[in-house]
Amino acid sequence: MRIQRLDPLVAQRIAAGEVIERPASVIRELVDNALDAGASTITVSVEEGGLRQIKVIDDGVGIEAEDLPLLCESHATSKVRELDDLYHITSMGFRGEALYSIAAVARITIESVREGKEAHQITVDNGRRGPVLAGGPDRGTIVTVEELFGELPARRQFLKRPSTEATMARQILIQKALAFPDRSFRFYQDGKLRLDLPTTTPKGRVVDVLAINQPVTDAELVELHHEGERVSLYAVASTAALFRSDRSHIRIYINDRPVDEYALVQAVTYGYGEQLPGGSFPYCYLFIQVDPTLVDFNIHPTKREVKLRNQAEIHHLVVQMIRAQMKRTIPRISPTAATYEPKDDLFGEKKGQAVQGKRAAYTPQVSRTIDPQWFEKARQILGEESKPSNQSVEPPLIQPAQVEQPFVYLGQAFNLFLIAQKGEEIYLVDQHAAHERLLFDEVRSKHVSQPLLVPLRFEVSRDVDEYLDQHTDLYLNLGIKVQRTDEALLWELTAVPALYKQV
Repeated sequence: MRIQRLDPLVAQRIAAGEVIERPASVIRELVDNALDAGASTITVSVEEGGLRQIKVIDDGVGIEAEDLPLLCESHATSKVRELDDLYHITSMGFRGEALYSIAAVARITIESVREGKEAHQITVDNGRRGPVLAGGPDRGTIVTVEELFGELPARRQFLKRPSTEATMARQILIQKALAFPDRSFRFYQDGKLRLDLPTTTPKGRVVDVLAINQPVTDAELVELHHEGERVSLYAVASTAALFRSDRSHIRIYINDRPVDEYALVQAVTYGYGEQLPGGSFPYCYLFIQVDPTLVDFNIHPTKREVKLRNQAEIHHLVVQMIRAQMKRTIPRISPTAATYEPKDDLFGEKKGQAVQGKRAAYTPQVSRTIDPQWFEKARQILGEESKPSNQSVEPPLIQPAQVEQPFVYLGQAFNLFLIAQKGEEIYLVDQHAAHERLLFDEVRSKHVSQPLLVPLRFEVSRDVDEYLDQHTDLYLNLGIKVQRTDEALLWELTAVPALYKQV
């Protein structure tokens, strides 16, 4: 077969595949344009996961009627004039490829108005441009994308079901909203409001986003700052008392763009060091502002990857900023040891108390909600075999070479660790992890369910809805029975493990 030049429409659709992968890609590009237009309110709506329709409405400065025919042309942009501009980019978009790529694989209608002028609109149907017509919104711009991949059925086969695509689209909007707390964002799915993020503070935006799937209080998060000549850092991060088992909530933004930069994710975890239990990771939303000349976003179609000329410097600054804050937020035991004398506590065992007259040391406060058997059970799990410390042990007739020492409970530190002594050694046990392990072992060993007299109903997000749908059998094996109701995103708990008698 001889070489020949591709038809322009075919070439356009091939190029579009690098930028537009699914409905979420469309929303990412259109929201970037709305942010660059100075919009204070951005509303996104999708129908059938965005395959039937995507609509983005903003109240930005709008588009001149004379510019509408150029919107869906290749390499047409208002943000770059010469090559040097690529190295001083401050806008979210700059290539001029977004609308061109969308117009190649869907029918797109753009309605816009500039202040003090008449509104106009234009439609481009899978690369075929229509005329500019009068009419449109009173303010800002409305972009409507319909029948995405309608003429490319092979592309549609690789998409997921509409509910999953809608969830991905919402996540893209959340990513954008985190970097712009001074703007408000709304997301509608099939006519129903699924996300409403009003303007707030940077920390307030993180709290609002986390509250979508889990309750997080303002006190569990701290703000971190570092100001430099070429680099400034701001982070909203969890204290050592709040953590999770994966890195999914360590998010990195560079010049307001979410990026996948594993080296900086590592920097966050290094900053926490040993403040968290093993295998645990913090919540951290890190926003980095860098001199545009030191960063290159033009290496990936979706701008998720970057090149940083001073990556080592930024890595060091992140580690030091977080490490310094963690030292301030977690109390430290005084280096001067105080003399301790035994005192009975509510467990019926001996607990140390600082003696007056010496330099005061940090005195552990015992939580009144701790089950007295937790530590004893935790010790058994760890394979330690000893009698409870409040029972006397008769000496054997023949003294062995080494006597197994019992654990002696001393107290609690930071409302997180149980402290015990065994011989000349001190043990710290994460009480929450130990409690979870005990409960898990009990549930795994019994498999006995207790039906609830009145089922408990609860609403979930789209991603949780899909997870529950795929893992109901797993929960059933643990004695937990959940089932979907007739109403969307509403589930009910009908049975729990029998050991939960207070439910």
